[in-house]
Amino acid sequence: MNKEMQLFEKGKYNDSVAYNKTVIEIRDAFTHECMFRGSNKVILAGSAFTAAKHFNISPLAKTPSYNSVLGLDNTVSEPFTDPGIRRDEQVFLFAVGTNGCGLENSQVYDVDYSKWIKPEFLVPFRYQLKTNDLDPTLRDKYFGRKVYGDNILYYFKSFETTPELKQQYSDGTPIDENVYLSNRVDEIESYVEIQLKVTKDDCRDFFIGTTGINDAKVNSISLLTGWKKQIDGYDYFQDIRPLTELHFPNEPLIDLTKGLDIIYQIYYWYIEGVTLYYLF
Repeated sequence: MNKEMQLFEKGKYNDSVAYNKTVIEIRDAFTHECMFRGSNKVILAGSAFTAAKHFNISPLAKTPSYNSVLGLDNTVSEPFTDPGIRRDEQVFLFAVGTNGCGLENSQVYDVDYSKWIKPEFLVPFRYQLKTNDLDPTLRDKYFGRKVYGDNILYYFKSFETTPELKQQYSDGTPIDENVYLSNRVDEIESYVEIQLKVTKDDCRDFFIGTTGINDAKVNSISLLTGWKKQIDGYDYFQDIRPLTELHFPNEPLIDLTKGLDIIYQIYYWYIEGVTLYYLF
């Protein structure tokens, strides 16, 4: 019997295909109002990372890393000749930027699979004077450090919670070791949930120190991969590359008390008996 696999994009599907998309909610950290709900896209570097992890193979061409393009502090070049990518290279960080939307909130741009958040559109989370660097207790939260003139920039941030894998029936009942013996016919969903935060202390100082607080906004988010190397008692992530990118309407940060809570539920999908491990 011949079977036909059909590929769908932007949520188009028919009744023969059941799948779930990554669900991302951006909420006001104070009022808990949901300001955006949507889905991101795995981009070029993220596809290479996922394929390399699955099959222990190496990309023919590696995309640039943020380390090299931004000239991040303590970037190292350690040869790695094994197949695939480093075992400890994982999804650790996220970035925010201003490349996702035009001046009007209706002008949200489509994510280009072949691109990333260009360095000039990244918004550093922290923008410190060299005489007032981050307290050491915060150096396990903010990464992508770069000394730039009289300032120190921290481009990236770690997740607020440890990623959690959830596998459950559609009514929320968790599966157990007897799942293969169960007579239940309702669907099972599998997803990883993580939480990110943009706090009232994030991003504003960069705008205040450059173009002015009236320009303070974000409209893109990217999950990032990398691996840790400890130098002088601090972790510095190496080979930082994007896994995903999300564009959303402009979220102004002019209010100095405003924070954003971002909840990612990264789902997996299913087609006619063939499970595809796919982030999108």
